[in-house]
Amino acid sequence: MRLLNPSGNEIWDRKIILKSEPTTPAIELSPVETYVLRGWQMRPELNQARLQIDRDELEIVRTRNGLLPQLDFFITLGKTGYSDSFDASAQNIFKKNDYDIAAGITFEYPPMNRSAQAKNQQATLSRQQAQEALGNLEQLVEVDIRGAYLQITSVQQQVVAAKASRELLEEKLKVETGKFEVGKSTSILVAQAQRDFLQSQIAELTAAINYQIAIVELHRLEGTLLMRSGIASPGSEPVKTSKITSS
Repeated sequence: MRLLNPSGNEIWDRKIILKSEPTTPAIELSPVETYVLRGWQMRPELNQARLQIDRDELEIVRTRNGLLPQLDFFITLGKTGYSDSFDASAQNIFKKNDYDIAAGITFEYPPMNRSAQAKNQQATLSRQQAQEALGNLEQLVEVDIRGAYLQITSVQQQVVAAKASRELLEEKLKVETGKFEVGKSTSILVAQAQRDFLQSQIAELTAAINYQIAIVELHRLEGTLLMRSGIASPGSEPVKTSKITSS
């Protein structure tokens, strides 16, 4: 009641009635490898790392081009007007048809282009570092998914055990209540049986909620939580890295 904090007076005397009880959804788990593969495709941090690698690939192409010889073709067209004064020279530009044209090519090939070589080597090492980081991140994603998968298996067993315990204590309460009605038990024993039965109900509901939380966590770790909830969002498609070879 404190968390809900409804309006009005005397909130502590209000009764809380659940409209629906938590249940364990009937979900058949696929092999854990299926979730791992989907996580490698859909996790946003992996897709971001792949985009980073693509950017490094483009940087390699750019720096590799700096190692190549440079050949430029140029052409210059101009017009001049010669005269004894500046004013007359300016007028001759428009009056006379004296044009100057120059064309040619320039070729540059530094024998030891150390700056370009250093930039290309730096870009190559940066790409290799990004690829190693991507491999390490894929391992971390797999560890997360496998851990969440094992958690679901553990919680499933807790659900079964909590249900069996609740059924046993419910039967014990019925027996104790029947014995009390015929005078073969005491109110204390009945109250203890009621307490144990209530605790078993809470434990069963808690196990059911934990099971749903574990499933949601598995879907979150594989990167498909929004998609499974029917929510379209950026990154729903896996990122494919380009294959650019460098020498």
